[in-house]
Amino acid sequence: MMMRSIRANTKWIMVFLAVAFAAWLVLDWVNSRDTQAASGANPVIAVINGQEIRYVQWSNTLELALNNARAASGGAVMTDEETRQVELVAWDQLIQDVLIQQEIDRLGIEVTDAEVQQAFRLSPPPDLMRYPAFMTDGVFDYAKYQQFFSDPSVDEQILLQIESYYRQTLPRARLSQMLQQGGAVSDAELWREFRDRNEAATVTFATVPASPDLEIEVPEDELRAYYRDHTEDFERPATATIGIVSFATTPGERDTLYVRALADSIRTSVLDGSTTFEEAAAQSSADASTSATGGQLGRFGSGQLLPAFEEALVDLAPGEVSDPVMSPQGLHLLQVTERSGDSVAVSHILLPVELSPDGEDEMFDLMDEFEGVALIDGLAAAADSVGVPIGANVTVTDGFDFVPGAGALGVAVDWALDPLNPLDEVSEFFQNAAGYHMVEVAGRVPGGVFSFEEVRDQIRETLARERRHEAAIEAARNRWSAVAPGTPLEEAAAGLGWTIGTAGPFTRRQFAAGLGQNTEAVGAAFAAPLGENAGPLDAGDAVVFLRVDDRTQANPELFVAVREQLRSQMQMQAAQTNVGLWIAGLRETATIVDRRDRLNQRAATAGL
Repeated sequence: MMMRSIRANTKWIMVFLAVAFAAWLVLDWVNSRDTQAASGANPVIAVINGQEIRYVQWSNTLELALNNARAASGGAVMTDEETRQVELVAWDQLIQDVLIQQEIDRLGIEVTDAEVQQAFRLSPPPDLMRYPAFMTDGVFDYAKYQQFFSDPSVDEQILLQIESYYRQTLPRARLSQMLQQGGAVSDAELWREFRDRNEAATVTFATVPASPDLEIEVPEDELRAYYRDHTEDFERPATATIGIVSFATTPGERDTLYVRALADSIRTSVLDGSTTFEEAAAQSSADASTSATGGQLGRFGSGQLLPAFEEALVDLAPGEVSDPVMSPQGLHLLQVTERSGDSVAVSHILLPVELSPDGEDEMFDLMDEFEGVALIDGLAAAADSVGVPIGANVTVTDGFDFVPGAGALGVAVDWALDPLNPLDEVSEFFQNAAGYHMVEVAGRVPGGVFSFEEVRDQIRETLARERRHEAAIEAARNRWSAVAPGTPLEEAAAGLGWTIGTAGPFTRRQFAAGLGQNTEAVGAAFAAPLGENAGPLDAGDAVVFLRVDDRTQANPELFVAVREQLRSQMQMQAAQTNVGLWIAGLRETATIVDRRDRLNQRAATAGL
């Protein structure tokens, strides 16, 4: 009976497998085409350690990433800025994948046929484990999976695709295991970690008044030496000065009324039987995580939902639908599907408050009028023509996506900094979560290094601050030398005119008010004898003397109880750190030539 059911779905399972394995096989498929592609039809988009990456491979990688992002957002249309962010991640992932594969090839990591067969039997691909036809009561059923693929009628091409998947993923798994080896953690290391997390101290401290007006002379040769030794600290990113006009997509009262009328219409359709709540949720709800399941939110007890939700649900019987309820996400229609004791099972339909069709039409008409003038007479004239404000002399910086007045708009920053775009040329409209934006570049300053003259005062202040702090420590030591041994800290501080404070309990890892974090003063709180004064101590921006009033020691018995759990945590953290450092090392030593800009330039020249 089970195989009959699976065979009945064979066509759809085959379609699913074809889609699922498309992502896994993009790289192999593209590589095979690369050997036949002419440079004109499939040009080189990058060179990574001598290996050519062609346009088709990048295009398919990006398209897959965009499709995944759209699916994750429930099919919502992506803004230009969201698309840019996906492209950045996809490009970075493509480079990383190529570098990892190069390292696998260099190390000669291969898998045997037996290993592929074992993985096929015991480790199904994740996408297959989520496919409904292989599930029983919502849980992956190995028997269904194994029986399906033991059926002689299964397309051999699908089996070959799965084999290709394992031959790609298993070497990576083996490489990961190699990188994670050597992460043994000794008992001494475990105890130090446990102690640092659990040992706590409470202190009284006296803060030595700062002397910000203390004159410190720093010789010119020391200033120049500091500049030479810290040149990387004075790198200047490229900047551009732009004008920007924004058309916000922030909804108003009319838009809220439109969405409320839509919610009322949906509610009426459910109540009069024209549609079911589940159908309405699948068709209209903007909550991608629940729309496919009829809007099911789950079961909740008293106090677990928003107050507005609880108020709307209090008198609803199972099957009834509430009036529209407002939340920060929009308007909700709520339905009670079951009541049991003090808990209630709830479904909802989410309708975000966005620009209404009439509001969008008006805005786009205004944008069209604005664009027509801007392309001919420039941004300022267009803004004046339609009566919208313009942000003038706005500075945008390479590496920073934020644009004053527009929010995260890295796509506009990239455009403004691109030397291929002439000065005083206006852009197309760029869309982000805040609205639509058009920019005009007034000027650019290339990246480089600030000259010594530009940062001389900054260096002087840095060195003077360090030396004032050193002088403050020495002065505090000299003044304390006049305090009689055994004098209580409070009495000594009063006589010296210093302020008294307390901190704790705090651990070695935590920030302690007045003492800082990971400072000499915090360390002394766990090293100085109880009840004795210690100092002078560096507390970051301050100088202090302190007395340890109480210290809670780490519990050895508890350590024994949690030692192996802690060992697992630390080994996992060490492994993750090792992998991250290894990948960073690959990137740092790799020779990567990015030719995307050249391709974009050719496309622009061709008028594409």
